[in-house]
Amino acid sequence: MKTHNNTNRVLASALLSGVVGILATPNYTLAQNRLIEEVVVTAQKREENSQDVPITMAAISGEKLEAYGIEDTADLQKITPGLTFTEQYGYTIIYLRGIGSEAFLPNAEPSIATYIDGINIAGAHGKQDSVGPVERIEVLKGPQGTLYGRSATGGALNIVSKAVPDEGYTGSISYKQGNYDSRAVQAYVGAAITDYAGFTFAYYKDSHDNYGGRTSEGDFQKPEKEDFSESFRLKLRARFGENITVTAIGQKSDQRIVDSLRNENIKPGGLALGEPADPADRVASNNIEGNVRSDSDLVALIFDWALGPVDIKFIYSDQNSLGFDNTQTDYDGTDEQRTSFHTYDEPTFQTTYELQIASNEDTWMGDKLRWLAGLYHLEGGGGFDRIFFHVSPTIATGLVTAGLPPLISNAISDVLNNEKIILESGGNITIESDSVFAEANYAFTDSINMTMGVRYQEETRGLVRNYLELVDTTGGEPPESYYDSDDHSRNTRLGTFIVPDLKDDSLAPRLALQWFPNEDIQVYTSWARGFKSQTYNILNFFSAPDAVEKSTTTSVELGVKSDLFDGTLRLNGAVFKTVTKNPISSVVALTSGGVVSFFNAGESEVEGAEMDFLWQPMPNWNPGLAISGGASYIQAVYTDFQDGSGYDEDSGLFYGPDALTAQPARDFTGNDIPRTPKFSSNVSINQFITMGDFGDFEIGVDYAFKDSFFLSASNNPGTLQPQYELWSARATWSYEPWGVALTGFVNNAKDEMYFSQLIENDYGIQGNFGAPKLYGVKLKVQF
Repeated sequence: MKTHNNTNRVLASALLSGVVGILATPNYTLAQNRLIEEVVVTAQKREENSQDVPITMAAISGEKLEAYGIEDTADLQKITPGLTFTEQYGYTIIYLRGIGSEAFLPNAEPSIATYIDGINIAGAHGKQDSVGPVERIEVLKGPQGTLYGRSATGGALNIVSKAVPDEGYTGSISYKQGNYDSRAVQAYVGAAITDYAGFTFAYYKDSHDNYGGRTSEGDFQKPEKEDFSESFRLKLRARFGENITVTAIGQKSDQRIVDSLRNENIKPGGLALGEPADPADRVASNNIEGNVRSDSDLVALIFDWALGPVDIKFIYSDQNSLGFDNTQTDYDGTDEQRTSFHTYDEPTFQTTYELQIASNEDTWMGDKLRWLAGLYHLEGGGGFDRIFFHVSPTIATGLVTAGLPPLISNAISDVLNNEKIILESGGNITIESDSVFAEANYAFTDSINMTMGVRYQEETRGLVRNYLELVDTTGGEPPESYYDSDDHSRNTRLGTFIVPDLKDDSLAPRLALQWFPNEDIQVYTSWARGFKSQTYNILNFFSAPDAVEKSTTTSVELGVKSDLFDGTLRLNGAVFKTVTKNPISSVVALTSGGVVSFFNAGESEVEGAEMDFLWQPMPNWNPGLAISGGASYIQAVYTDFQDGSGYDEDSGLFYGPDALTAQPARDFTGNDIPRTPKFSSNVSINQFITMGDFGDFEIGVDYAFKDSFFLSASNNPGTLQPQYELWSARATWSYEPWGVALTGFVNNAKDEMYFSQLIENDYGIQGNFGAPKLYGVKLKVQF
């Protein structure tokens, strides 16, 4: 035993001597971690330190995003408690602090607005914001209607791209390769051409094979098309004298989404027959290859003029997105030819004009009063030019007996002996909106500030080209060229739906009070309101579209931001309560009298608390170590939802006010708001070490947890996402003289199975999973 203890002492002494020797080596330095930095934000449309703004937010610089391994906005939910990204037929649905919207078509704005360089990004299939390096991303929590408009009832994502350099040049190129044949390349360059002109250019492309999914065609299982996204962004800046700057932006994106258009029928019901699919194999037995391809363009012009006592900014943007390449989905989620949708033309368009006038240091009372006022005009819309509904004669017979309107049922009955029934519909929402807004911050003393703001908006929405037609298939199904055109020669018009324009005005005020007990602590309270405009559901094959009322969200919160222990611990927290009048929900059902129906609940209520921290536990001995994290607790329920629509959990039959099955509506009052886990948390540990001539090392380990939550307002047990956790890790070696960084990474290291979407429809509950365990390497060269 004595010899054994001596051996342990010798080994411990040798280990300690080695550690001390390494620490004493001149080439070895424990440098400051790059997560420890101040972040300047523009949450209030002016540059401020994130800790000085009376808004709860997550402000992540480009350096931090890289340290966390985040390359897509959906990954922000891993480091932002209370934020949830899910999908619905290729559309991204975002919930923040229990506020979101189940309405997902092109005519329905999200509840979390997305801005890039001050430009609102129109809602469309997928995301159009994964373009090159960024200065930072700000996740603003709570209603932001005063400065960010009608699509920000739950908050806003404010993305700021890399600025044009004032001198010299900078750039980088990276390549990533991983399993599932995943590949990504990113290139960026920025340069000052002269003292008065410069540019930045960013290019991004990624792709991967389907994560195990296959499409069934008889006995043959063929690989589906691969997911990919490709985009570039060009920014040109010119200065005219010392006071005028003009920036032009052009962006083009092309993407294909397969994963969220491939759904597994994991609980058949209603019109479905057969056994449930095995969700564990990630293989979808669909007879239709799910796919959506979209092409998006954005051009913008930003004019800045430092006009003495005020600053003037004008922002113009024009966006167009078009879904094409036979967008389609297998609605029944089986390998049988039952029901499917496809469309060739799914446009989204938006033109905006914004004028801002802001105070500066030279403005009267500029030492105490800061203000911003502006005008905003939007013209836009979106929908389906032509969308086709394919249904087998057997299912069509069932729908007829379920009680379709006589005109439609008789027309379908005449052709039930055909191989399939094809209906065509279309519909586009048009939007014209004008707003005026203002916000001011006044410093009563060095420690007490007040912010007041208001936005007034008038908006008109119309619905055009909304119709239903029956495609003649007696001579066989039309060729593909028939669909991909404006040819209606084989169609019979069954109905034209004409509805009145929706006109509305809205007011979004905001009030915030700040108290700074000292320079390291801020206590703030705020009251804010946001709104979502009225709209129509446009995917309505069997009935005239219904309008949904305006949704209004009011929130109050109390928060604290602090930098403690000589700045080694940043600790922020808030408690909040949010009430939404007429929250918008939706249901997908052939037997609802439509296909996708929007409707209002009466009221929802959210109460919660959250915190986040960034800690440097050993600033002297190990300044390269940083630990960050956060947690949120959210109680989100419907306090008034008496006429709910959904599917019976046993029979799978549809119920609701417009149910063709004559099943009455149900009371959802007291149900949990979907896509909102009660508890979520995350922790990240990051260690940076520099080895002198041998380069630098950085190691990061991340953990994220989400409690269970429903993905339907009905709280059908079949749509429950069980609690899950995600682990990821990265190790990077970099050598500054060469500008080289090599990273090995693994995401979802435990290969956790969790749903990216769960959909209730007439055939049961269909699911799709988030990404499996992904690993690979990334090489980056900076110059």
